[in-house]
Amino acid sequence: MTIESPDLAPRQRPYDDPLPWVVAYTKPRQESVARDNAERQGFRTYLPMYRIVKRAASAAEGPAEHREPMFPRYLFVKPARAGQSLAPLRSTRGIHSLVSFGDELATMPDERLDAIRRYEAWRSRAEPHVIGMIQPGSRVRLKDPALEGLEGLVQAVSSKRVIVLLALLGRQHSVKVEPRQLELA
Repeated sequence: MTIESPDLAPRQRPYDDPLPWVVAYTKPRQESVARDNAERQGFRTYLPMYRIVKRAASAAEGPAEHREPMFPRYLFVKPARAGQSLAPLRSTRGIHSLVSFGDELATMPDERLDAIRRYEAWRSRAEPHVIGMIQPGSRVRLKDPALEGLEGLVQAVSSKRVIVLLALLGRQHSVKVEPRQLELA
């Protein structure tokens, strides 16, 4: 199994969009509220979400997945048309303020947001162990037919193999396996 990392290099844009993405600072845990209200006012928005995989409290439940904002309390907003004022954003429900440096609004180049989108898409497709479910210290069970049912402790994780410490024949042995051959114990 090969897990490819995301291509974060800038790509050529198919068109030249002169309108900048501005950075809005939201109220605590109100990123989605701010996004929805800005969109209702005719703005384009981008709220990067981060896929989180957590070990479940019990083995019967399986791993729990949810999404959280990649940048808590930040939202990227762009006018939908030339000449659209950003002033309504200052009083938009969910938005605390627009980020600025002195008199200059903080902007984000399209190329950076494209890289964030590619990373977000890669993380959404990635196997759970790649984004942190199987990690050093996790108890795992082997699914490989030769060692099926044996349990061990994860020592190290990479994209191609996991090193598991197993108790075999009264001794500790390190075994290298592919991530797909494991499940959480």
